[in-house]
Amino acid sequence: MKAIKTEYLSPLFKKAQVKKSATINRWRPIKNSHGFSLPGAIFIMVALAGIGVAMVTLNTTTSSTSALNVQQSRAYYTALSGSEWAIATVAASDDNFAVNNNSCIGVSGHSFVAEGFTLSFSCSSTCSNAANCCHNVVDCQLSPRVSEITVTAAGGNDTYQVNRTIQVTVSYDGS
Repeated sequence: MKAIKTEYLSPLFKKAQVKKSATINRWRPIKNSHGFSLPGAIFIMVALAGIGVAMVTLNTTTSSTSALNVQQSRAYYTALSGSEWAIATVAASDDNFAVNNNSCIGVSGHSFVAEGFTLSFSCSSTCSNAANCCHNVVDCQLSPRVSEITVTAAGGNDTYQVNRTIQVTVSYDGS
């Protein structure tokens, strides 16, 4: 090490410089510092593993939610198409002035499978005046028949079971 001229330095700095050069060697490790890097490395590995687990969990949850949303949409649109079929069936019964004042004969209790979902139907018909309930056009205008249809689509796969219910009210006044 090159000697520094000490004549221009303060006395405190001279003492510090002498102590420093006498006791510390830059390339030799400080005593009792062995194994310090091991806990630091373990901490970093645990932190990175935790971040990895969080990312995998988030990805799995996002995928599951997306698959469930697709199943729910499929169930809804299957129930919607079933309600359209039920409306057409009830309307055909009403056009023929349904037997026994019940336009739900072809719908109520009916079920079938469409697109992997089981569609089940319930229907009830009522009139405001049961004595004159749509036996002919004039009666229907005086006492319209109201049919309430409920369609439920249930199904899915082993992981995601979904149900969607649609309720429709059809009023028939003979016109």
